[in-house]
Amino acid sequence: MIGAAAVDGASLPGIRVWLGRLMADLNSGRSCLWLLPRSVLDGGDRAEWLLGEVLHELSDFVLLPSYEPVAPAAAPSVPPPRLPAAGGPWSGLAPVPDFDDGLPDLIAPRAPRPAEPEPEPPPAPAEALARLLERLAKELPPADDADRFGPDPTGNVLARLTGGDAGAVETRPVVVRAWCEPVPSAAAHLLRRLVATAKEAGLPPSRRPRALVVASADDLPSGLPDQLAREDIAVHWWWGATGRLDTATVVALARPLLASVTERRQLREAVTQATITEVCGPFLDVAAALAGRWNGSPEALTSALRGVIADLPGPAVVPPQRAENARHPGHRPDERLLAAWNAGAVDSWDGRFRRHPSYDLTHDQAVSAHVWLAQNHVLLPLLDDAREQFTATVRLRTRVPPARLAQDYGPRREPGTAPEPTDSALSMLELGAMWSAHCDGALALTPAERRRLRTLREARNLLAHRTPLDGPRLQRLLEELCR
Repeated sequence: MIGAAAVDGASLPGIRVWLGRLMADLNSGRSCLWLLPRSVLDGGDRAEWLLGEVLHELSDFVLLPSYEPVAPAAAPSVPPPRLPAAGGPWSGLAPVPDFDDGLPDLIAPRAPRPAEPEPEPPPAPAEALARLLERLAKELPPADDADRFGPDPTGNVLARLTGGDAGAVETRPVVVRAWCEPVPSAAAHLLRRLVATAKEAGLPPSRRPRALVVASADDLPSGLPDQLAREDIAVHWWWGATGRLDTATVVALARPLLASVTERRQLREAVTQATITEVCGPFLDVAAALAGRWNGSPEALTSALRGVIADLPGPAVVPPQRAENARHPGHRPDERLLAAWNAGAVDSWDGRFRRHPSYDLTHDQAVSAHVWLAQNHVLLPLLDDAREQFTATVRLRTRVPPARLAQDYGPRREPGTAPEPTDSALSMLELGAMWSAHCDGALALTPAERRRLRTLREARNLLAHRTPLDGPRLQRLLEELCR
């Protein structure tokens, strides 16, 4: 989900790619329905900012409802108080006695407050569509012949858009902020009628009028987005718009600068940033806040995450424990996830289904699994490099012939297959096999070499068994990797 992150969202590559797909459909002449979660539409200016990014790319457009500047309310005119003239007649005010006569204060009668007008009920769908077309007609160029389209100026506005009776085709995209309309579904019906009218007019896709409607799925009848998609309208769900690179960018910009740039500090910072990225996923506001609060200690992560979530407005809907298409979330949220998606509790991230981190805090192993994935991402390539480098030490410290060492501790081979060459077999020795050779007396390692091999082997075994490294083990591993 898009959040109040520490970076301008326009620079995030995932959002730029997502908006680029929307622009490609518009530029090809297709009308589009853009579905945003309710949490984004109600979350301040986020929806307006996203729409502004699209409008910036359009050379010209018709916007409904348009942005109208609100004039500041005039200050009420308060007449100055009337002061009685000196020695004049009684002003009508009750005298204030200088003694307590025990009588209760008199309560002056108050003027009744005017009743607030009741909000006007929303119009019926047909009336809402007629009003929308009426406002759209006012934004179009005036027709050369007003009588050409009949007596009803709004009923034939679609014909004007398609250039009926040899008129000019309206090529500017009609952009409707449906969430600001009294009946948002009217904008979706406008989409359907516009596409049908353009097809009936026989216009090629490059010259058809097109519209972009921005709405929330809960403002539309159930199943309407799927129906529109079958009618050659591009439906874009705000689902999976950000990925790992976007979250990593937000985290990197929100992290405090390193006091020193030693290799060990840089590697620890890489593990810290990868952990925040993996734990927070697409929830950029949580990622930015955690990046500024967490000190990088695995033992302090849960506490820091709880503090961040307590300070941020969280989703009110709890996502289901079991979700369909969790492994392959696809291009849109599942029907059973719409409530959680609208609340900002679920999203697709890096091709994976992700729940809000507040959900993970209620499940003991969820945060631990994210930490393990992050440590795998950063440390496994370095552990493999360290293993390969240690094979040179094995060749120097062997107490048995290299061929025998390769035969006894090298990679297993299928019966009947030719053995690997000695040098190749030694280069493929695993850390566990090296440690077994040392314990069996085939290797004579120095204390420093023994400590290094034991640290590398222990870290590799823990990560291989889906167990994240705790603070002390992580510190020892970083020290060995940076020697």
